[in-house]
Amino acid sequence: MIPIENLERFNPWWRTGKVRKEWLKGYRRQAYFMVERDLARRQITLIWGLRRTGKTTILFQVIEHLLETIDPRQILYFSFDEVATGLQDVLEGFQRYILNKSFEEFQGTLYVVLDEMQKVRGWENTIKTYYDLYPRIKFFLSGSASVALRKRSRESLAGRILDVVVKPLSFPEFLEMNGKDMSEIRKNPDLWKREIIPLFVRYLKWGTFPEIATEEDEDFARRYLLDNIVDRIIHRDLPGAYEIRDLELLKAIVQLIGNKPGMTVIYQELSKSLGRDQRTIANYFEYLEYGLLVRFVFNYRGSPLASMRKSKKAYLSSPNLAFALNPDFERQLPFLLENIVCSETDARFFFKNSFEIDFVLPENEGLVGLEVKKTGKDVKQVKRFIDKFGKRVKKALILDIEEEGTIEGIEILPIWKFLLRS
Repeated sequence: MIPIENLERFNPWWRTGKVRKEWLKGYRRQAYFMVERDLARRQITLIWGLRRTGKTTILFQVIEHLLETIDPRQILYFSFDEVATGLQDVLEGFQRYILNKSFEEFQGTLYVVLDEMQKVRGWENTIKTYYDLYPRIKFFLSGSASVALRKRSRESLAGRILDVVVKPLSFPEFLEMNGKDMSEIRKNPDLWKREIIPLFVRYLKWGTFPEIATEEDEDFARRYLLDNIVDRIIHRDLPGAYEIRDLELLKAIVQLIGNKPGMTVIYQELSKSLGRDQRTIANYFEYLEYGLLVRFVFNYRGSPLASMRKSKKAYLSSPNLAFALNPDFERQLPFLLENIVCSETDARFFFKNSFEIDFVLPENEGLVGLEVKKTGKDVKQVKRFIDKFGKRVKKALILDIEEEGTIEGIEILPIWKFLLRS
């Protein structure tokens, strides 16, 4: 059974009645309010997302909220990222050392918060058993690797789980963390342009991660991104989930995407340039998607299945990671802009046939087309998109670094202003 010391250090409120201040942040993200809304629901709450997006902070904020009304001993928090142990050992230790009785004997509601669940082998079966046997336990689960975590939860815990994704900071969240009032900015963004543009540049470079959203030291921010996100996923998370023998190949793929977010993925060509087998390269791309480091965008063909059979592009989950890998900002700027639009819109499709448009968003049985401006040909591309898809096109925009207005009836909007809508 797990030693009580390994439980106690994660749960200081058992002694003090409070969450440690350094574990909390004053700012509450939208994802926090989504979790808080469902506190009274029986279902398990699954919180997932990329490393360092604030999942653990949200869990501690939830615990702080619960402590306003319940006995601290009714809350258990444990991180499997910090201590290697079994889930059942943790739950049995909680019953023995803290409750001093079994779950059957305890009369109130218990809140069990389990961080980095993907590191526990067979966790889904244990959670299912406890969920079904003890209806007064409210479980919160979190994890950094989406594919396996969500796949297993949906297969084994169907009907028992609500999931909340914690994305990198949106631009409005970033501005609020830097002391800006979004209600005032949205009334007339142009009044705030002089202050917003420098912040937008910082947001593109390193501002999508909460811990460094207010950081001003560029060198420190780059080291943080490389050490705590890129390297941790490549050297720790993915090797722990798969038998990865060629870390150099994994790093080379990430660097390729970092140099040119939005690169077209053609495994045959990559095989020649990297000197590796096509199947191995394809598998490594999938591993990086699993680790939430990379996201694919597919050539739109009217249905998801048909689209996924066509060519695809690879972006990083945040433009900040591309900047960390290649800090030549002037050269990288067009790619960073394209990457942030991809990330913020959750785009899954682009269109390329006789012409190309950066992103196609299915919306209310229609389509929204977005072109991130790079050349004077962009208006023609958008007009051809409208001509091809006709009435299905609900909106088509050109997104620019600063230009605003209309050209040949096509709306042009600065990207920073477009992102204020989120």
